[in-house]
Amino acid sequence: MGAVIRRFSRSVLLYAVWGAAFFVFLFINHNCRKVPDFPERAECIVVTKDQERLLIYDRDGDGKSDYRQILNKEGRKVELHFAAENADRFEIVRIDQLHPNEVPHFIIALDGVPYELVEQIYKEGFFRLFHPPSRMISTFPSMTDLAFWKIFGGKQPIAYQAKHYDAEKNRVFSGDDLYLSGEMADWTKKLDYRCSFKMDALAYVMPQQVFDHELRGMRETLSKTSKDQAIVYSVATAGLGTEGGREAILRYLRQIDRFCEEIVYERRGRVKISVLADHGHNMSGRGRVSFTKRLEKAGFRLQDKIQGPRDVVTIKYGLITYAAFFTHQPAEVARLVLQDPATTLTCYPQNDAVVVQTIDGKALIRQRENRYSYEVESGDPLLLLPLLSDLHSQGKIDADGFIEDRALFDATSTHQYPDPLRRVWQAFHGLVKKPADLIVCIRDGWCHGSEFFEVAIGGATSTHGSLNQLNSTTFVITMLGQLPHALRPEEVMPAFAKLRTIR
Repeated sequence: MGAVIRRFSRSVLLYAVWGAAFFVFLFINHNCRKVPDFPERAECIVVTKDQERLLIYDRDGDGKSDYRQILNKEGRKVELHFAAENADRFEIVRIDQLHPNEVPHFIIALDGVPYELVEQIYKEGFFRLFHPPSRMISTFPSMTDLAFWKIFGGKQPIAYQAKHYDAEKNRVFSGDDLYLSGEMADWTKKLDYRCSFKMDALAYVMPQQVFDHELRGMRETLSKTSKDQAIVYSVATAGLGTEGGREAILRYLRQIDRFCEEIVYERRGRVKISVLADHGHNMSGRGRVSFTKRLEKAGFRLQDKIQGPRDVVTIKYGLITYAAFFTHQPAEVARLVLQDPATTLTCYPQNDAVVVQTIDGKALIRQRENRYSYEVESGDPLLLLPLLSDLHSQGKIDADGFIEDRALFDATSTHQYPDPLRRVWQAFHGLVKKPADLIVCIRDGWCHGSEFFEVAIGGATSTHGSLNQLNSTTFVITMLGQLPHALRPEEVMPAFAKLRTIR
């Protein structure tokens, strides 16, 4: 009882501190100057004889053109014209002729952006300083600290989330202390700007205000830096998406586009920018699901430690589209939770394999060197059989049924479950120090997690975590050059480095 009281007291104190921070933040944010914003549209658009477009701007409002952009036939901005001081002429900067190693490279990292919305607004004419977007297939579970660790490096995460169960110590560790310490996010040490961890809760309660605060911080960092490469990060984009779903994500993406335009204008074109995110967002929300009653009815006990064969620990932290369970009987727990209509699939280690199961299908995933096999016992839980038939005919599957890793990645980058075998396998083998015994994927529209957090933010309009395309696939765009059509998180920074060395 004493431990419960202490945990409760810490939580009350934490939220009291956050409450005080809320009012301090409101005051500070109200008195901060607005971030300079690039115009939403040009004063004039001219179509040239070569079918290129010339965008004309009057940035100082004196009635004269002082900034121009030329878009090529594909609609990408390839030439920038800056008015020279005290002269009726323009300084011309050809973006593709600037060697990436001779100008600074700024990386803007966002939290929770579905690829399909970036593709949509690119087609609408946004982010045209950049080459077309590429897909980035996140980790599984598709979570921030896991994905950004893979992208930027740092220490391996302890668990999928800050709140976690440690089997060796047989206890659940509170997520708040670990989260606020930054220990779960060692990758943030690679950043040049990230707002205080203490503001993260506010990013879900008042996300637009925190986002504006972050834009000021990122702007100041990028304006002052003399580094060859600088990385800045926004956590409030996750809060905006969680609160407002599709339309909120589209709004902040347009704002980020203008933010990038303003940086390029201030740097007089002599900069390369890349924008990326950590995972997708499902853009649907109905409510929170709990498996407690179903498991208790079958004789299991939901505990914060495991003392007997029927004890089960589950982590409830945030609102996400997967659930992690710790149990001596993962197969039986999986069978029970699959009976809930909110569950899509379950996966758990078994001997030398990982079992993937749906209500009507079961398969075993195995790994050998850099290959993976998919042995179906019933149905087709990952919907891979037609695709694997094609790979077999292409000679991409060996005599033992193991599939070439890269061939499978390329073939599944737009599949309902992208890169599924490798991602599911790694969820239990090497992604984190304290993996779960069972991972359950939740149907889009539903989520699993903290009841307190659900009440505090008024429910989730959009969230992430599961194996499917919307949750897993985000984007990378860059001014450095054209990236491959799809990348894994650990391939992003090497791809940037390669583009920066190409002449």
